[in-house]
Amino acid sequence: MNNQIFLYITGPDGSGKTSYISELENKLQVQNKNYKHIWIRSPKILSKPLMLFCRITGLTKYKIIDGVKYGKHEFYRSRFVSWLYPLLQYADFWIKWKLEKRKLKQTNFVLFDRFALDTLADIMIDTNKLDLYTKHIGKAFIRLIPENTSIIVLNVNENTIRLRKKDTLHDDHLANKIEAYKIISNSLNLKVVDNNRAFENVKKEIFESLEF
Repeated sequence: MNNQIFLYITGPDGSGKTSYISELENKLQVQNKNYKHIWIRSPKILSKPLMLFCRITGLTKYKIIDGVKYGKHEFYRSRFVSWLYPLLQYADFWIKWKLEKRKLKQTNFVLFDRFALDTLADIMIDTNKLDLYTKHIGKAFIRLIPENTSIIVLNVNENTIRLRKKDTLHDDHLANKIEAYKIISNSLNLKVVDNNRAFENVKKEIFESLEF
């Protein structure tokens, strides 16, 4: 994988990740480049029984507003679940990523849409452990990202996200999710791009930052 180019656009739901990944894909297609779009976020393999337990015990809750289903995890209410869930999620993510890597042998460009930082941010919110990135399990997630990956974090204010993405309108944890990404980007000294601006301006900055 040493000769491959890894590009990762991350940020909270509604920040525009998929839109700009699509722009990167369009350019690669025009240039006839070989690429792979990777989407891995909070996979459920070994953690499935625990998720069922949380649903039964009310640690996972759902509500429907205006036809949109919202779910939230309150794993922080259980010390045991808050400890076990990150471990199982890491195992699940490791398995999923290992399977995906087998498909990348002949791929020149790898575009990460949702990946390790997105799952880590989710776990930080679900367990209410905003310092999880400093713990062994948080660092383990970060190490899953290939060393030569160029990472862009999209920053969008809360009101803009709620207007852009319908399924975030009544998300009780949205503010915390935005904060989690800010914490991660600051701690890892990642490039942050303000996506409260016109699409083409943001696209230009992303492409220039990635030297694309």
